[in-house]
Amino acid sequence: MNKTLKKFISLLLAVFMALSCVFTASAEEAIGFMYGDVMADGSINSSDALSILKHSVGSEILEGDSFTAADVNGDGFVNSSDALLILQFAVGTIKSFPVELKVQFPETKEEILALYASTINDARAVIPAYKINLKSQAIKVELSGSVLSIMSKEEIEQQKADMMKPSEYNNLLRAGSSSALSNLPAVCKITDPAKFKDVTCKQLADGNYQIDIIFKNEKDPKAGSPIVTMLKLPDKATFVKTMEEEVETTMGGAEVPVSVTVNNMEYQNCSISCVIDPKTGELVSMNTTSDMVSSVTMYIMFYSMTTGTTARTTTSYSNFIY
Repeated sequence: MNKTLKKFISLLLAVFMALSCVFTASAEEAIGFMYGDVMADGSINSSDALSILKHSVGSEILEGDSFTAADVNGDGFVNSSDALLILQFAVGTIKSFPVELKVQFPETKEEILALYASTINDARAVIPAYKINLKSQAIKVELSGSVLSIMSKEEIEQQKADMMKPSEYNNLLRAGSSSALSNLPAVCKITDPAKFKDVTCKQLADGNYQIDIIFKNEKDPKAGSPIVTMLKLPDKATFVKTMEEEVETTMGGAEVPVSVTVNNMEYQNCSISCVIDPKTGELVSMNTTSDMVSSVTMYIMFYSMTTGTTARTTTSYSNFIY
């Protein structure tokens, strides 16, 4: 009985091993090749580059998967350009081959803006899950006006301290939700690099692309300006209306006349920095920064108080799940 059982177990193991070999072979067959691994030995090195050079001069012929693996720039030919890319990959100068990338590295400022726009548009179409962190704080406050004459030094300092208290918002937004869509950056329709202070792109150590967009300062910003559009910030008209509504809500019903005047408003030091995965074209992370410099005067009876403020807002997007 024991001998029969042992034979049965041995038979089962033999069948299992045979099936395992079949499945392993199928998996390898599905993979077929790896870009750069011309020799099909599981590694990418100078031997693969040498094989390409031999093919380019006719002393060796690459066909099938070997040819496909060798065409690492995806131009349909195998030559010294592919060999150079393989050598660069072997020493770590590049992290991937052009043929593997959905997004090619943008060479001009126009191409950078186009890549940024398409990446944001794709993210808004998919609406991935992501983490958002928003911080806002007045980093500079100056008070002046006749009302200060009836306030103690302690009251004035307390007023400044209250205005400079930071606020922070953190949340994990669910994929496909309205909040995830509304908090994503706006669709970018501005493609003229001259409207920005600078537009750059660089490849990071992990192979991803980092796009940096530096905005020109905007005094009395209008609807449709680069900062108002791309950072979804209020223009001056909206800011004035908001201030008036805030005063009305806060002081409504007061027996004394109250009014507010926005003396000036300017956006400074505004920027966008985003990281894109070139293999998928997907947004990996993003950070935005903006400073709003404003001067607002409030009038109460015979008194006035002018508040000069520099408010900084930073927003970070991370942990994208598509």
